[in-house]
Amino acid sequence: MTLAVEFTFDLADGAEDCFYEEIRRNITAYLEFQVSAGGQLDVDVTLKDPQGRVIYEQQKATFDSHQFVAETTGIYTACFSNKFSTFSHKFVYIDFQVGDEPALPGVDDHATVLTQMETSSQAIHKSLNDILDAQTHHRLIEAQGRKRAEELNERVMLWSCMETAAMLFIGIGQILVLRNFFSDHKPSQSRFTRL
Repeated sequence: MTLAVEFTFDLADGAEDCFYEEIRRNITAYLEFQVSAGGQLDVDVTLKDPQGRVIYEQQKATFDSHQFVAETTGIYTACFSNKFSTFSHKFVYIDFQVGDEPALPGVDDHATVLTQMETSSQAIHKSLNDILDAQTHHRLIEAQGRKRAEELNERVMLWSCMETAAMLFIGIGQILVLRNFFSDHKPSQSRFTRL
């Protein structure tokens, strides 16, 4: 039986988020992560066993995966840290699977040789799982590209607003200077009247 969790979370700047999973001894587990948006697209990752020993660690990684077999039964901890960043939060995708995927019903239940139909069913099942994984990764890449495009759009909009304000300021200034050149200024004459 497979227990799996797959989600994306927001990792604040200067923060660390940990996730916990109970795993039985001799069970295979698989951790995959990818930073989809924020800063330089990097986080620190640490995976610890129930005794607190580090079994996997990455510094400023963008994406990676790690498969391991649990040596002891207990709660394993996966921590994602953004403490090195002071102003940019990150969006991190996680896929944490525990155990092997269950067999197709009716296909792996017997000990005899598989028929051609059963073999085809297994191949199709495996291909569909591969397609799901590929779609997930393409969605992450698309989200990353969309985030960059939105940030670029904001910068272009801000720069355009600043240029427009500068052009208006310069235009009004030129009008005032030219107006001052062509206005008729007569020297003021004061008459002193004697009484």
